[in-house]
Amino acid sequence: MSKAKRFKLITTITLIFTFLFTNIKVFAVEITSTDAESYLNYDSPTWGKVLPIGNHRYYVPGDLTTCYCLNTGALNPTGQDYTKEMQVDAGIETILYWGYPAKDGSDWGISADEYRYCTQLAIWAYQKEAGLSRGLVRERLQSGTVPLSKLKPVIDFLVDKAHNKEMPTFFEVSPNDIIAHQEGDYFVSEPIKIKSNYTLSGVKVTIKSASNPELTKDIVIKDMDGNVKDSGYKANESFRVYIPSNAETGDLKVSVKAKVDIPAMLGYMTPEQGIQDMAVSSLDTHSMDKDNIKVSWTGLNGAVQVIKKGDDGKLLTGAKFVLKNANGENVAEATSQDGKAVFNDIKPAEYTIHEVEAPQGYLVTNPVNVTVKPNKVSIAEMTDTQIKGKIQVLKVDEETNTPLQGAEFEITQDGKHIETITTGENGIATSSLLPFGNYLVKEIKAPFSPFFFFILYNSCNLSTCVNFSTSVSSLDCALA
Repeated sequence: MSKAKRFKLITTITLIFTFLFTNIKVFAVEITSTDAESYLNYDSPTWGKVLPIGNHRYYVPGDLTTCYCLNTGALNPTGQDYTKEMQVDAGIETILYWGYPAKDGSDWGISADEYRYCTQLAIWAYQKEAGLSRGLVRERLQSGTVPLSKLKPVIDFLVDKAHNKEMPTFFEVSPNDIIAHQEGDYFVSEPIKIKSNYTLSGVKVTIKSASNPELTKDIVIKDMDGNVKDSGYKANESFRVYIPSNAETGDLKVSVKAKVDIPAMLGYMTPEQGIQDMAVSSLDTHSMDKDNIKVSWTGLNGAVQVIKKGDDGKLLTGAKFVLKNANGENVAEATSQDGKAVFNDIKPAEYTIHEVEAPQGYLVTNPVNVTVKPNKVSIAEMTDTQIKGKIQVLKVDEETNTPLQGAEFEITQDGKHIETITTGENGIATSSLLPFGNYLVKEIKAPFSPFFFFILYNSCNLSTCVNFSTSVSSLDCALA
């Protein structure tokens, strides 16, 4: 083989190994440790004395990803590459979901490092109680630089979660099927809570859809203090949805989006005999979206008010109406009083108002269409035509039956002068159009026609002048 070919072969093999080792190196995790404060002491059965416990913190250099020791008594890592993954016990995973860095200890009133410390001790305590390794006995913990009473409840909390395999809430929104009820000018949902045991960011609440798309621009999202707010909510805060109270029966879908930092963990076996196994716990940001939240409401009933007038502008009392639906069915009845008739508690829809009986002296008018809207009073004006007629008086000579011209008659109503009419050549006097009613007609001037008469004792010959009253009705008058 020539030197040139041998060189090419060696170069190719070198490149292959370089590639392989490079890719193997990508999946390796370097883990190291550093000295740190031991907040508590431990009555060690191994050493037979009380010693500080947990005086190291474990991490990945560079990004400082948090790591935890999985076996007590082994040596701390000092920068070794961990390459072989192993399964982490479900209880330990549970602790890491509740522990640091998923949470920072502020819920307990302790520092982030103290919470990290408690997470490590909780892992060891759980391992002991679950029979995974020698771990530690919680009852042997004692106060150190920090009182035991401050940190022990945190450790107990984490261990209990591990035993119960109780996972935290990553991201939930509840309830998700809500009925809104009227409060003033709005239908208001019950509080809708954004639940998470983790810190949320980028929270955004939007109306995804509505049965009436035009309604979305009028829907408002408010926090529990009544402030308009559709973003910036924190974990376990609540909001309400406000729908205008004039909205018809319908529903909408609410979408809640947020970014959640959720722990991602891997277990690694020791790369060297005698060095600790490790769990690596990093935080990965996940975009969460809940869009199955339904808010529904039942539209409020409305009312119809009929303004009833005569064509003379008079407000009328006694007109009777029937409200009919689109199928022609009677829905409600009402009678006008001082020009108003009201149908209350009417379901929003299209209706027709029929006048079934007009007030005395008026004609029934035509039906009127009306739209009833939620929580609104719809106004309908209906005008009746007034019945009118004319009074006609015929004046004749009693003996000859000859029409007499020039007789004047006064028409009054309830003592009030209405008009004066005078007979013509045909002996007839006709009034103008008069509204339906009772009138008194009185002759106030006899016709100019000389005649002779005798005044005898206890007698009167004035039969040609008659005072009388008449009533105008549809039977004895000419309609206008």
